[in-house]
Amino acid sequence: MGPIHNIIYTGAFLSKEEREKILARIQPRHKNIFAHHLTIKFRPTEEDMKHVEIGKTISLKVVGVVEDDKAQALVTETDISGNEHPHITLSTAEGVEPVYSNELLKTTKAQSIEPFTITATAGFFDGSKVVTEVHPCNTIVLPTRSQPDTLGAIFILKRFGIYHFPGIEHAGYVIQSTLEQGQNEETLRKQGKLLLDIGGGLFDHHTAKEKTTASMLVAGYLGVQNDPALQKLLQFTERDDFYGKGIISEDALDRAFGLSGLVVNLNKKYSAEPIKVVDIVLPLIEAHYDEEARRTKEMPKEVEDKLAAGLAEVVSVRQGDKKLRCIYIESDNASLPGFLRSQLGGRHDLVVQRMPSGHTNILTRPTKRVDLRNLAMVLRQSELMKANNPKLIPSHILKSEGRIPEVPEWYYDIATNSIQNGGVKPQGISPTRLTRTEIVKLLEIGLSHQL
Repeated sequence: MGPIHNIIYTGAFLSKEEREKILARIQPRHKNIFAHHLTIKFRPTEEDMKHVEIGKTISLKVVGVVEDDKAQALVTETDISGNEHPHITLSTAEGVEPVYSNELLKTTKAQSIEPFTITATAGFFDGSKVVTEVHPCNTIVLPTRSQPDTLGAIFILKRFGIYHFPGIEHAGYVIQSTLEQGQNEETLRKQGKLLLDIGGGLFDHHTAKEKTTASMLVAGYLGVQNDPALQKLLQFTERDDFYGKGIISEDALDRAFGLSGLVVNLNKKYSAEPIKVVDIVLPLIEAHYDEEARRTKEMPKEVEDKLAAGLAEVVSVRQGDKKLRCIYIESDNASLPGFLRSQLGGRHDLVVQRMPSGHTNILTRPTKRVDLRNLAMVLRQSELMKANNPKLIPSHILKSEGRIPEVPEWYYDIATNSIQNGGVKPQGISPTRLTRTEIVKLLEIGLSHQL
């Protein structure tokens, strides 16, 4: 279970009064003064969050001070912190980050002081603000009809707001064009209702000081506005809301089947059931985000980890006047070759993917028009040699498309310009006998036309 995307750390946070209490007792040594919090868990997981009672008052006992020419920290006795040495950073020198206190406590002996107790409040830091008070939510209050921006904001709230607004992932919806007399954001919040794009509240972009969208207001509040997997959604909702151009194509089919046009049609079809539009569209946005997360976060990390572990390598081969950027990688991720051939994945001209079973597939980037004929020939010939098959097969047969009966392991597909050893789901095809080193060497021979 990985860390939660928009929570940097959980902690026990000090009030202004408690901070002044510390500074009155202990003189800060360095220019940058903190006395801000005690970290409970850096990059907490969902399991970690179950043990944090947001808003709970916590007593902390300060028993010592440790310092050097870079930082100064208070040694704290507590059993709530995941740090090896629980502490509160008091001050740091110019250019020194508070995190240095962890190193300081490992290498420097603390000076004992007369113990004293301070109080703090349990909460978390989401990258933009400290949260020590949360608001349970059972209902999201919406304007009369859903727009792409409203739908995007709902998705972001339900995906990332579960610790700011407990219960929101299961919240229902109420449609209101205006608030009733006496209602406002504060009174409704106490009832478990969260206003979205209505009532001049926190997430009503119509009354924001600067031009923005509800999606951006929500993303900014939850600290996920820079999430790379959200960027297309945020850009789309802005374009649709600001300019009415969610789909900028002038083609009638594109506009009819774009999300903006489909939402308009859904609002008309379900005018008496406006919540149904939310239920229909939300899974589409969720599917988009999940794929973007794989493309912008998960797959880049997988490639980085594989390269660091020696399970991938990049090689360059010249084929005529073309310089081909190739990568060999060991992975069972079927989406990886497409990613590696994209601009975000490095625009590799050729990808060799070796699966745990040993099946190895070779795919190319269509725009580069890589010539695979000689590579198909040397792969098949080498496969025969590894199988101790002395049979001589003419080169034009070894280069031929499709599968040849003498070497069933390799299928040369001209339509996709690939050479596949069973494809994504190899059924009845044996994995190649060729090793990684042999395949990489054959790439250089078969692609460079050294033959």
